[in-house]
Amino acid sequence: MLAALRVLLLLLLPSLSQASVLSLPATGQAVLPGPFMQVWQDPQQRATLDDVRSLPDSAWQPVGRRDASFGYTGSAYWLRLQLHNPAARPMDWLLLIGNPLLDYLDAYGLEGERVYRSGDQRPFAARWLEHRQLLLPLSLAAGESRELILRMQTEGSANLSASLMTREAFNRHEQRMLLLQGLFFGALAAMCIYNLSIFIITRDRNYLWYSLFVASFGGYQFIQLGFALQWLWPHSLAWHQLSFPLSSTVAILFGILFTHGVLDLRHASQRYTQVVRILLSCTALAIGLSLFAPYRVALLASFALVIACAVLACLFTLLRWREGYKPARLFAIGWFVLIAASLFSILSGTGLIAHSRLALHAQQIGGLIELAVFSIALAARIRQAQHAQGLAQMQLLAQEQQLSLEQTKNLNLQRQLNEGLETRVQQRTAALEQALAALSGAHQQLSELSRRDSLTGLFNRQTLNEELRRSLAQAVRSQRPMAILMMDLDHFKQVNDRYGHLAGDACLHHAAQRLQQRLRAGDLLARFGGEEFVAVLGDTDLAGAHGLAEQLRDDLARHPCSYQDQSIELTISIGVCAEIPDSADSKQLLNRADQALYRAKAGGRNRVENYEASSLNEA
Repeated sequence: MLAALRVLLLLLLPSLSQASVLSLPATGQAVLPGPFMQVWQDPQQRATLDDVRSLPDSAWQPVGRRDASFGYTGSAYWLRLQLHNPAARPMDWLLLIGNPLLDYLDAYGLEGERVYRSGDQRPFAARWLEHRQLLLPLSLAAGESRELILRMQTEGSANLSASLMTREAFNRHEQRMLLLQGLFFGALAAMCIYNLSIFIITRDRNYLWYSLFVASFGGYQFIQLGFALQWLWPHSLAWHQLSFPLSSTVAILFGILFTHGVLDLRHASQRYTQVVRILLSCTALAIGLSLFAPYRVALLASFALVIACAVLACLFTLLRWREGYKPARLFAIGWFVLIAASLFSILSGTGLIAHSRLALHAQQIGGLIELAVFSIALAARIRQAQHAQGLAQMQLLAQEQQLSLEQTKNLNLQRQLNEGLETRVQQRTAALEQALAALSGAHQQLSELSRRDSLTGLFNRQTLNEELRRSLAQAVRSQRPMAILMMDLDHFKQVNDRYGHLAGDACLHHAAQRLQQRLRAGDLLARFGGEEFVAVLGDTDLAGAHGLAEQLRDDLARHPCSYQDQSIELTISIGVCAEIPDSADSKQLLNRADQALYRAKAGGRNRVENYEASSLNEA
């Protein structure tokens, strides 16, 4: 009866006319004190406890929501709460703050005049209870009522997300949470080790990026949940402040590299690679902000980067799925889950949606689902590769069977020939000789094709090396001069960028034909690589080689390439090296011609330069 009268008087007091009294339950059910709280915002962060207690009731506003979340404002927030123990015996409760990243939290009214001061910007040893989250022990005598005042200040999300529960209820809650967190981080460690092992075996970098992404994501969660401050760096407060946005941006970095590789964007449209490069630049900037910028700037930059990268990754995945890239289906599911979880977590931090236990662990749940889906997708890639290998083996077996059948047919044919008449033997022998001649011709044709470049029809680089060694050895024996022309089409990348790669192929073929028709029958012209050509001129001195090079340069400049009603002008730079060789070192001749070509390009392109040792040394 006395306790009921005290509660009634408390409710009738003018100073509490705007607040409700929270009666603490004796059961194991947790209570959210947010709707019972009142708040006063201190933008200047200078008010003291006496200043706050002297405020009129009109200055206090009801919180009006269960999580007491006020977004990213930088102000200090004072909250007051009227508590009452309706039980007939003393009771002990714990006020659990669900945001481990609060910078400063001060509590008045817990035990007499003693002040509880904690937060992740105060040493971990200063906490009343050694716990990764902020815990406030609260004891009320039977029928006692008490006013609790909290001061909250942080550079991050001003989100209290508090809950009241008895010590027994908290112990049960803590056991469940530690079990779930152990399962979560254990699953991350297993996925990381598994995929890292696959990388060591296969050397596929996608598994390396994925392992690093899982590890950095796990570090990010370890910091966000307060484990890092408790177990890793309880005294390194400055490092703890910047580690949260830094770990987020590092996870984004490896996520970008993993997405770029696993979606095979390098072999897709060039626009994908351009966007990825922009995202990598933004990630590098965000990492710099995490290390050197104010915490709030770095935090908001990392949040913006998370949203941008997640949305773009999902968009790229859907586009690759539409383009027919089958592995993109599973990745689309994974990115969708991560986007939903990240948006839910970030919006709860801004105060747009109520902060809750689900909001605190949304990224854990979404990240775990996403990582599991990605692991399945990577496993699907292995299965797809095994399937492709199996198909290749089946095709090879079919070819072997077909060859065996052909051999059997040939043996039967030979048996019939041996058993048949002499005329039939002669006819079959003649047919066999014709088939062998055709086969020999095809073999010779195939051998010749293997010596030539498929696009230009010129000799390829392997043939150039063989013929150059032969010509050089002959020139050394006869002590006759020989020359090397190293030629490179000018600004050829601009041709590809402007007209397309098919037009570029047409220009290469055109240039090869124009160069070939100017050379002598005994000269060798080969495609060296890309838009580079090499001519080997036997029994040719420097004057003759330079004159021929000028003819080639002038002829190509005066005859543009015609492609689809377009006239594409081409120019060429040529480096000339001519001498009587004293050794059979073909690489030295090619290197000298290449040095002369470098001078031609450095001198303005569309010109011919000779190799001169003295001028190169001066340069």
